[in-house]
Amino acid sequence: MARRSFKLYGVITAAAALLLFGACANAQTLIQSGIEARLAAAVSKLENACSDDLKKYCSTVTPGEGRFLLCLEAHEDKIGSRCDYALFDAARNLDRALDRIVQAADACWSDIAKHCAGIPEGGGRIAQCLIAKKTSLNDACQIAISKFQPGK
Repeated sequence: MARRSFKLYGVITAAAALLLFGACANAQTLIQSGIEARLAAAVSKLENACSDDLKKYCSTVTPGEGRFLLCLEAHEDKIGSRCDYALFDAARNLDRALDRIVQAADACWSDIAKHCAGIPEGGGRIAQCLIAKKTSLNDACQIAISKFQPGK
């Protein structure tokens, strides 16, 4: 039971962080589209795998803001193995995506300070700055940014 709680908490936390990055990624439409497509596919996969559990335990829950995941967490001892595996798979994939974000931040930190120090945070402005200066970035930063392009 504790394993599922940690897993659901991880899915919720990772999804929130990925959505925040997605808002920053709007600086480049292809990156944003890729992130949105991956999130939509993950949500669809979870909905399909957990549809019976959602109907059985969460039919009165209003969709949005992670309420279905929270409902599944409340009933974690009852959900089926198909749903349990889909949650595990989603958590693993989101964890990988978050690792890419951390790697990009680490690889680009000096370039952000050098090229984008005066850019206000939020709204994808720093990501837009990095993309505009892509040819001036260090090799590690360029590689990290390229991992967010569709198909990577």
